[in-house]
Amino acid sequence: MKNRIIPFLLMFFGSLCFGLLFIVIFMNSTDVNCVRQANETYTCHFKTLFFGKVQVREREVENITDIVKERDSCDDGCSYRAEFVTSNGRQEPLSVVYTDEGPVLEQVNTIGSQMHSGAEQIDYRSDPPWWVLYLVGGLTVMSMLLSPLMFLSGKNDKKAAARSPNRLG
Repeated sequence: MKNRIIPFLLMFFGSLCFGLLFIVIFMNSTDVNCVRQANETYTCHFKTLFFGKVQVREREVENITDIVKERDSCDDGCSYRAEFVTSNGRQEPLSVVYTDEGPVLEQVNTIGSQMHSGAEQIDYRSDPPWWVLYLVGGLTVMSMLLSPLMFLSGKNDKKAAARSPNRLG
């Protein structure tokens, strides 16, 4: 009996931890508040919020002049993220997560157009991708519910292994 319970519990809690890890990584929103400075650059204050509510991280970047779309190495398909460019050429990501091009273009176009028009203050919020919660949550629940089936079929395996495959009847 122990031989069946321990692997089942390992799979069950492994699936749960795997799902929770993805939720912690991807279910963040970002609040950006940029103020135009006298030297015509922006100082931006970033807040990363878990589930759009609980503050996880806060940072401030000064001397921002532009926002651009950056892509990863495209080894297994391209992913993108928006990055702010400072006056000394350094780039600071809006979010550490790379994603599809569509949301990144929306971020770059929305914030960039306000920067180029010389807005005194820019407020932007990127909401957490709720589809990730539904996808990961559904897959995790499915994995936890289907894991017992793997161990139920083990009873007949011993009987089948005892029979010779060449024996007729």
